[in-house]
Amino acid sequence: MTKRHLFLGFIAFFLTANVIAQTSKNLQLGPWRAELRSQGGGLPVNLSVAPGKKKDTYLIKVINGSESFHLGESYFRGDSLVIPFDLYDSEIVAHVDGSQKMSGYWIKKRNGKFVNQLPFSAQYGSKERFTALKPPTVNVSGTWDVDISVDDKHTPSVGIFKQVGNKVTGSILQTSGDYRFLQGNVSGDSLLVSYFDGSFVLLFKTKVKAKEIQGTLFSGFATKKEFKGHLDPKASLPDLKKLTFLKPGYDRLNFSLPTPKGETISLQDERFKDKVVIVEIMGSWCPNCIDEARFLAPFYAKNKAKGVEVIGVSFEYSPDMAVSGPKIENFKKKIGIEYPLVFGGVPNDDTIAQVFPMLNKFYGYPTTFVIDKKGKVREIHTGFSGPGTGLYYTDWVQEFEKTIQNLLKEK
Repeated sequence: MTKRHLFLGFIAFFLTANVIAQTSKNLQLGPWRAELRSQGGGLPVNLSVAPGKKKDTYLIKVINGSESFHLGESYFRGDSLVIPFDLYDSEIVAHVDGSQKMSGYWIKKRNGKFVNQLPFSAQYGSKERFTALKPPTVNVSGTWDVDISVDDKHTPSVGIFKQVGNKVTGSILQTSGDYRFLQGNVSGDSLLVSYFDGSFVLLFKTKVKAKEIQGTLFSGFATKKEFKGHLDPKASLPDLKKLTFLKPGYDRLNFSLPTPKGETISLQDERFKDKVVIVEIMGSWCPNCIDEARFLAPFYAKNKAKGVEVIGVSFEYSPDMAVSGPKIENFKKKIGIEYPLVFGGVPNDDTIAQVFPMLNKFYGYPTTFVIDKKGKVREIHTGFSGPGTGLYYTDWVQEFEKTIQNLLKEK
């Protein structure tokens, strides 16, 4: 072999080794700081990386405030790392550069088909949210009366924030639910907060002056909303038990719907007679529905022997049970649900009106009905304020449990 052949062989070996190093499947374990390149600029989110159970898999958790979760082990598809958000029909697909950087896209699908994507990048080692910050000159802690608007459509909201140093956590409450675990920073007189969970994509950029706040909410791929409000410790939403009600002449629900496994469930079934029944209108794609299901699943396990039953009526984006059925079953498995989930159809007003013709109006997912032992609807709750809302959530839990216990005592 000539010296030239030896030299070319060495170059080939070096280039191959370099490519292998660049597509390494050995991620650095620990904290990572990621960004989605949204319409409002960089949307930061924090990750933690731990080893998975199988070779070349990782347990990558998304961190927003006190929330830390994953929706399945991350794995390699060829040379690309896949971080799955299968409940939301989305995923991050990224190229790993060495062991401390990755870049790619967050990809949103619907019924398995591509919808849109945002550029994604991440780097090992930082737990910070926003960067290049100025010393804070305002404090946003407290309750805020907020209006969020787009195209002259206004949504009254309540903002709750807690600031420690320049770090901020909180949430936004609306009649349809909450914005979950917002996390961010104060920089000078600016409040910057973000949230990402594979479904919600939220970036707030606001200015605070005295007791006023104003700025922009960037959500999803292209939505841009005006965000303004004022500090008000008495800020509140309308009574969420009075928004949805039954039409005159109705006092109960009546439906007969299929499960993904082919069983038909009706409130007239023997298992629901003389029981306190909770019916949740939901969707496997709905983050607030996941929050409520995470409460209802252990609540049901604890109280079913006392005479409590639960039914989830799921509305999915495909009318085909072959497509929507597996999504419902996956939701049931991921949350650990023992009660039945039935398929109501696609999530639009017409379908809701067909399945629940007794409702005056439907406001959003989830909507929850509490039914007494005689089959009468005793309470309807619109939306769900999850654990990201702090006291609003714990107060709701206490009130809900008290309502159910009182109904169980009735004959």
